[in-house]
Amino acid sequence: MFGARNKSFHDIGRSREAADFLSAQLERLMALPLVTPADVECWYQESGKVAQTLERQFPNFLPYQEVVHFFSDADIRARESGYCNSQHKAMSDYVQILRQASEC
Repeated sequence: MFGARNKSFHDIGRSREAADFLSAQLERLMALPLVTPADVECWYQESGKVAQTLERQFPNFLPYQEVVHFFSDADIRARESGYCNSQHKAMSDYVQILRQASEC
């Protein structure tokens, strides 16, 4: 479903610093709970901070398109475990690509 849709993980303008930042933040966000409505609200606040930092510090970096969905779908992930698992798999796979890129 979600993770199988686009395995190219295409992004634009990735630097080592941007890759390091985003991979660490995606891992941090995936570890946050989404059990209660307060958790979801907190998650959106945290993802908003990440998005703002990306825009401010790495204006030329356009991450893999599914990151946008990940940032905006916390409420769906809280309700639907299958969707949560799919998004987390896609983000985990992308984190691996980012980490490999930052090793070069």
